[in-house]
Amino acid sequence: MNKFFSLILLSLVLTGCASTKTIKNDYALNQKSGNGVLISSVSYKGSYSGYSVYYHGIDNQIRGEIQFGEGVALIPIPPKGDFSHLNRKGEVFAIELPEGDYKVWRWGVHSGYAHINPASPISIEFKIESGKATYLGNFDFIQTDSMGLTVTGVQVNYSDQSQIDLDIVSKKHPNIKASSIVKGVEDNAKYQGIGGSDQTNWDIPVVIM
Repeated sequence: MNKFFSLILLSLVLTGCASTKTIKNDYALNQKSGNGVLISSVSYKGSYSGYSVYYHGIDNQIRGEIQFGEGVALIPIPPKGDFSHLNRKGEVFAIELPEGDYKVWRWGVHSGYAHINPASPISIEFKIESGKATYLGNFDFIQTDSMGLTVTGVQVNYSDQSQIDLDIVSKKHPNIKASSIVKGVEDNAKYQGIGGSDQTNWDIPVVIM
């Protein structure tokens, strides 16, 4: 096996191992725990890639992301996800976080050697309360450009899809009751093109033979 093939294989394996941790199906909220749950969904229309939304704490040092798909995979088979409608695939995420104030500060797409980021910063603030779940909304990635199977351009829309998403949550996590969920997004909110236009960078490894 030559060095070039070995490096490519290693890159595929390491990149394809990324995953997003979500709560277990039998998770139960506990007001005395000091923790709450973030609920949000990510969907996409276009080629299979890794579609991510990044958040961090305003009053703590926590940083994280929710991601649907993978930027590079040995076998590029799209995940089943939680729903498939309007020619989109998507997943609803439920992530335990310590109580506090947070914000979504950017989105990103990883597609092969291409990395796409928003041209302008975004700031979607939300609060996590102990013993409660906060529904933040849906982030929908729509492919606008490509190079072969590589996604090189997207538009990201942000909206309230609570009727779909919270129904999925009730089935995946039956111990999270509707009375324990607060909305961190306005009713029927719909924002087009958050972060403005996109910026595509390429991360092509230099192989020394």
